[in-house]
Amino acid sequence: MESRRSHAMQKALNYISLFYLSFLFIYDLMEIINCLINIFQIIVNATRLMELLMLEPGPSNRSRNDKDGKQLPGTCVLVLFYARWCVFSSQAAPHFNAIPRSFPHIKAVAIDAIKHQSFNAQYGIVGVPTLMLVHNGKPVAKFNDTIYTLESFAKFVSHLTNLQPNGSLYVTSADFMGPVSSTPSNEMDYCLVLSWIFIVACVLYFTSRSRWWQQFVELIQNTWLESNAEHEHVD
Repeated sequence: MESRRSHAMQKALNYISLFYLSFLFIYDLMEIINCLINIFQIIVNATRLMELLMLEPGPSNRSRNDKDGKQLPGTCVLVLFYARWCVFSSQAAPHFNAIPRSFPHIKAVAIDAIKHQSFNAQYGIVGVPTLMLVHNGKPVAKFNDTIYTLESFAKFVSHLTNLQPNGSLYVTSADFMGPVSSTPSNEMDYCLVLSWIFIVACVLYFTSRSRWWQQFVELIQNTWLESNAEHEHVD
C-alpha cells in the first residue's frame, strides 16, 4: 500500500514538472521584443544601413544577454535583402514598400545583397529575397514564409513586436514604383555566369575520368581503326 502511494506521488510530481517545463517553453516562444518609436524610412545605402544596425551605446546594451535585450527598448529595423535581377525580389518589392505605411514606427531598409555581400556572411543570408527583423543591432528573426505579401509581412511583425498595423493593409500603384523596384533588371549576373562555367567544367572533368567515358572513347577508336582497315583492304 505504501509503495502504491509513493508511486502515485512520484507520477503526480512528474506531471507537475512536465506542465512547468511546457509553460516555460510557451512563455519563451511568446516573448515579445520592445521597439522604440521611430520615423519610418526606406533606404538602400550600405553606409547608412551599417549605422542603423550598429548596437546602441550604453552599459546596459553591452552587458545584457539576448533575453534581457529583447525586453529593453531598442531600435527595430526591417531589412530586406534583395537582388535587382531576382524575379521573386521584384514580386515582394511592392508589398515591402507598403510596410512603412502600415507600421510607421518601424524603419524599413532594403539592401542589394549582390552588391554588398559582406552583410550576407554577417547575417547568414543564403538567398534572396530575405526579410529580417533587427532589434538594436541584433538579428531577431527571419521571415520564413514562401508567400511575400503585405498581410504575411504584417503577421510577421505583429507576432514579434506586438505592434498592430496602422489601418487597413493595402498596396497602391505608387508602391510598385519604388523605392525598391518591382521590375527585375536585365543586367548580367557575372557571379551566376562564373558559377555555371565552374559547374560545366566540373561535369566535363569528372565525366572524362569516368569508366563510362573511357569505354566510349575506346569504342570510337576501335570503330575508327576497323573502318580504316576495311578501306585499306579494299584498296
